[in-house]
Amino acid sequence: MRILKRYKFLCLCSVFFSMNSQAQLYINGATLTIESGAYVAVQGDLTSNTDILGAGKVLMNGTVAQNISMSNKTIPNLEISNGTNVSLTSDTKIGTSLLFTTGKLVLGNFNLSLSSTASASGMLTSKFAETNGTGQLFKELSSDVSTFTMPVGVGTTYRPAYITTTGTYGATAKVGIQALAAAATNKPVRSADYINANWPVTQTGVTGTVYVKGLYQEGDLVGTEANIKGYYNNTTDWSSATGTVDATNNFVGSNITGASGTVTGIGKFVLVGARAFLQGAYAAGTGLMSESLRTGSYIPTSDPYRTTDYATAFGHVNNTTPETVVGTVFNTNPTAADNIVDWVFLELRNTNASPGNTVLQTRSALIQRDGDIVEIDGVSPVSFNNILNGNYAVTVRHRNHLAMSLSPIAGAIALNETKSTAYTTNVMDLRTTASSKIYGATAGYTTANHPTLGTVNLLWSGNANPVAGANTVKYSGAGNDRAVILTDLSSNELGNLTGYKKSDLNMNGTVKYSGAGNDRAFLLATSLSGVELTTRTQQIPN
Repeated sequence: MRILKRYKFLCLCSVFFSMNSQAQLYINGATLTIESGAYVAVQGDLTSNTDILGAGKVLMNGTVAQNISMSNKTIPNLEISNGTNVSLTSDTKIGTSLLFTTGKLVLGNFNLSLSSTASASGMLTSKFAETNGTGQLFKELSSDVSTFTMPVGVGTTYRPAYITTTGTYGATAKVGIQALAAAATNKPVRSADYINANWPVTQTGVTGTVYVKGLYQEGDLVGTEANIKGYYNNTTDWSSATGTVDATNNFVGSNITGASGTVTGIGKFVLVGARAFLQGAYAAGTGLMSESLRTGSYIPTSDPYRTTDYATAFGHVNNTTPETVVGTVFNTNPTAADNIVDWVFLELRNTNASPGNTVLQTRSALIQRDGDIVEIDGVSPVSFNNILNGNYAVTVRHRNHLAMSLSPIAGAIALNETKSTAYTTNVMDLRTTASSKIYGATAGYTTANHPTLGTVNLLWSGNANPVAGANTVKYSGAGNDRAVILTDLSSNELGNLTGYKKSDLNMNGTVKYSGAGNDRAFLLATSLSGVELTTRTQQIPN
């Protein structure tokens, strides 16, 4: 067994010639100066609570794993030459240069700072600063930099970031970078095109523009590379406004507009913050919809609009991957209004006047008790992929309700990528939208009272036969919905069915033709206002 000596520096010491040792280097309150052209080679750990001075170099060239603990003090020049890697055990600063010859400098939960005059070199595969914890690689700034290389990576893969700045700089100005080998955690859950890499960024003390781009690998790509845009997330909202992509050289970048955030590549998307009420589940007394399907565990975890009962009437457009949720999305929410009621079907439409209105893309999504329509995660606004920011109309459809739609001209809304405005300034709230902005005006919906919103709009219930072309609610005559209820009960007027059924018009989890709470009576009294010969006809653009 080899015993490493521990070299202690407790007083003033200058190194004029290169020094090799198999020892640990421990500096406690002393001054160590390494003169220009000289180096101190360390094969054990380096520990210091004071700056190392001079223009010389510390060479970490052990044959087993080494540690550096500098108590946030400075090493003028550092070379990493250890194939088993060197790890930080405290924050550390580099004064002039960081050279990678062999192996990585592993940051863990500690920060490595490059001074405003420091640079890095030699980094390649398995030779870089690995950001495998909370630690960041910082570049201190006192003047503009152009494509300054931040040599970060993960595992054996080098994924550097490059910083370009223009502006003025405070005394503590700096930019911090990490590289992560995964998709950004807060990207839209239904993104079809993205890269499995992202670069968390922090900045302080910079007044002006900070631009960061990251180098991804071909193996990081998911989906179609041509659809990828450079995106920045400020911890709340995504933006591609300043995003850039260089698909030839595998770069994605963006300006950094917040104190912290993430740079990555995602396919262009818009977010839809939609709200609606379903007549079959709505209760005027509470202003909420029933959650009987959820509490009865009847709601399927995958998109029902692709199944036999509904597929012919609900054809997806530019959406080939089925929506699927984890079962916990249907758990009881601390906020009762946010509990899930059912699946709905959204159609994103252009703003052409009808006829000729075009469905650009469809999505199956979830609707909460208060009417919020959310993603398959149960909380986020719904995303539509490869759609540019602009004005669009949205149609909300449901498996046993008649659809309700914004007018493609009068009711079009501005959609973009901004999550924080999806349910505010950019919200599509069919509950309270004026009739002049709803397609088909008052024929396209019904109304009810709400405890705080006053009069609200509801999608017509009663469509027990949602097959292609069945766009009416009827009690009598050809193709009426009363007969469908009885058929689903195998012509047994006294029978009942429980579960997720299209004839469950009042959405209580049970199909009944007679007795308390039956769907036949609901169809006549509620959907058709007690008039057997009334017909409700769906009002949506062509």
